[in-house]
Amino acid sequence: MKTNNFESTSKELHRDYSKSFWKGAFDSSHPDTRRHYELLSSSDGLLDHLRPASLVSIGDNLGRDAGYFKKRYPDCKCIATDLYADGIQQAATEGYVDMVLSADVENLPFEDSSIDCVIAKEAFHHWPRPMLGLYEMLRVAKKAVLLIEPNDVFQRNPSTFVDSDGYRDEYEKVGNYKYQISLRELLKVSWSLYYPAVAAVGFNDPYHSDLEIEDWLAEKQKLDLLGDQGKRQFNLMSVAIYKKNHEPLAHQLPDRARYYKRPINPFVEI
Repeated sequence: MKTNNFESTSKELHRDYSKSFWKGAFDSSHPDTRRHYELLSSSDGLLDHLRPASLVSIGDNLGRDAGYFKKRYPDCKCIATDLYADGIQQAATEGYVDMVLSADVENLPFEDSSIDCVIAKEAFHHWPRPMLGLYEMLRVAKKAVLLIEPNDVFQRNPSTFVDSDGYRDEYEKVGNYKYQISLRELLKVSWSLYYPAVAAVGFNDPYHSDLEIEDWLAEKQKLDLLGDQGKRQFNLMSVAIYKKNHEPLAHQLPDRARYYKRPINPFVEI
């Protein structure tokens, strides 16, 4: 029987999926990059009040995620990391990001609270031990952690439409389980660590390999509207976990964001 050796097998196999530098990853007119920038834009406004001076992207196999935030925050030092990132060093050489590093999310090469914001987009659900990765991101982050990930949808009531694949348990070729995020689980993690607040924005990615970008944008707009109206669950979410003294005021967040404040502990807080 085949088993998944978390310490070696899946991480070694991941090397086969490492990417090389591609200038199109930073060209917002390219259809693939335009789509990814639309997904990244779901987080617009969640970090603005923090005015980050440093940012690290995790599992950023093209450097595109860090490149997006570098455009949004030009004065921010943006570092792209992936398990094997040697092939994208040119992204830093050409100035799309400030630095590229090979880094294991379970053992990030940064000191505690040394990076303002730590970001993972469509990476968390690929990790062999995703919760270890999340706690490591929280260790490194000074102000906030941001996840932009597939949402673990569930049937809340018969009138709420859910894609059939929202219930599907899947594994990848490298052996990892596709671990979708749950807002409720992230809230529990945050409250257990006494972090003050969480903000979340739901959105959709109606991806089909043969779908033209304009059709994709139109479909996304339609599905997002249904989600905003409560008629359909979002299949992705951007979730920001704010650390102590860095929570936003409600009016500092985008209109579509849902804002959660940590409940008071009646045993230790008045």
